[in-house]
Amino acid sequence: MPTPAPETLNVPLPGITVHRPARRGDGWRVALGRMEGRGTTLAAAKADLAVQLTTTVETLNVEPAFARDDDGALVVALDRPWGVDEYRITDAGHRLIGSYARDYGDPATLLAKTHHFTPIPARR
Repeated sequence: MPTPAPETLNVPLPGITVHRPARRGDGWRVALGRMEGRGTTLAAAKADLAVQLTTTVETLNVEPAFARDDDGALVVALDRPWGVDEYRITDAGHRLIGSYARDYGDPATLLAKTHHFTPIPARR
């Protein structure tokens, strides 16, 4: 008995917004939270968003990195699809202190490059 051919299904995801071009020359935008796919066609915008979602899943396996600032604050660097986000954490709260492109390296490398941070080794 032959194996049936696979089917392609469109599965709607909750929270997806589609922005049509407002005027000639504008591109399509498909957004899911902070991630936004862009393209000259709707299909291209969806494909761009799919690439970003795939990158997001790949970054889930990258461990966050921790360091102490000279003034005692805790700093954490998280790998994100758009690069590395760095947060400063004190008793008063936390705040984003920087977002860096992937060419700076992974979270641990980024914290090690900052002269006033003392990296905290990861537990093994």
